Amino acid sequence: MSGPPLSRQVTPSPPPPVDRRVIFVVASLAIVFAGFGVTLALLKQRVTDLGFNDFAYGFSAGIFPVAAISGRLIAGRLIDSRGSRSTMVWGALITSAGSALFAAPGFVGLMAARSLQGFGDGLLYTAAAAAILDLVASDRRSQALGWLSGGIWGGLSLGAATGPLFGNLQIAGVVFAILGVGAVFFIRLLPAGIAVAPAQRSPGIRGLFPRAARRPGVVIGLTNFGYAAMTGFVVVLTADRFHGGNWALTAFGLTLLVVRGIFGFIPDRLAPRVALNSAHVILSIGLLIVALSPSLPLAILGAIVAACGHSIPWPVLVTNTLDRSDDNQRGAIIGAMTASFDIAVACAQVTFGIISQSVGTVWVFAAAIIAVAAGNVVSKQLPLPRELAANRTPIWPKKKSADFSQDFSQGVDS
Repeated sequence: MSGPPLSRQVTPSPPPPVDRRVIFVVASLAIVFAGFGVTLALLKQRVTDLGFNDFAYGFSAGIFPVAAISGRLIAGRLIDSRGSRSTMVWGALITSAGSALFAAPGFVGLMAARSLQGFGDGLLYTAAAAAILDLVASDRRSQALGWLSGGIWGGLSLGAATGPLFGNLQIAGVVFAILGVGAVFFIRLLPAGIAVAPAQRSPGIRGLFPRAARRPGVVIGLTNFGYAAMTGFVVVLTADRFHGGNWALTAFGLTLLVVRGIFGFIPDRLAPRVALNSAHVILSIGLLIVALSPSLPLAILGAIVAACGHSIPWPVLVTNTLDRSDDNQRGAIIGAMTASFDIAVACAQVTFGIISQSVGTVWVFAAAIIAVAAGNVVSKQLPLPRELAANRTPIWPKKKSADFSQDFSQGVDS
């Protein structure tokens, strides 16, 4: 007589560290930011066609980040009350409305279009950051934010490159209004995301900028003075010294795309304090190389080094601030910290313009280095651990060869 069949004991495999729906977040962001890239490529032509000068062009360009700041702060409250997916949908639809408004006549229509684009961007990116963090394990958060940055830079670069093919901003606006609405299809495939009862949210205007995000926001702002110097003045500096200065800016953008898109796991594999200190040093060295470069290749090298340093502080500070905060403030924290980025860059651009006009562009980079150093000093007051968290894997884990094959088989789905 045979006994009962032996039951095979199966050990459940751990869930994959990355939900495949991450690609929907990145894709929707890339589509919308391609529209922003096209706008930047054609905006000057549109302002000129309307009969306005460079001051009007600067005003139409500058209203975008101002509107984005308000969108980021409001997005935080919407995420915490209605969820990240719903906020992303609203962001995509509002940016689409802004793109469509480029077909409206006159400078007022242009300003309305740019304002809606900026406000929609504030909602969309903030909610996308919250959504992508819901889709990855805690030890992959920095990498996920890197993928998000890859979508942004990829979309912007593609849009800027293809902008002239559309002929004018009105046609491009209609096209990307349709594509923006199409991005909602990807967004609707996402889970709703965290949402809490309105009564649990921080009350009043102070709830838009939670206490937990204030000091990290200052560090992010000071650090991004380096970003403002690179994106706003590296072309000016290199054009004064060499021909082909745009190559330095191109190298900066491409390096950010590669580092955040491919090597975004590095901040997850370093102790936060070590990562932040190293990033500030690398960023400062890159800025110094650019400032003192006697040749274009050396300036390009400095831009690459600066981009490597710039790519690390944002994910380190965001993930560690979220780790120390309640879930019911996640959206508000992300919104406040992204707003800190825009506020700092806007202030830096104005300040650097005065410095460049008064004492020379090279001093812009000196001022940026001082700001980055100040950011590092402020960061000393943050409770950033000096050791790697127990749930995070070091860059070079000490494992046997058999363990690597097991990890590979479990991580294919990721």
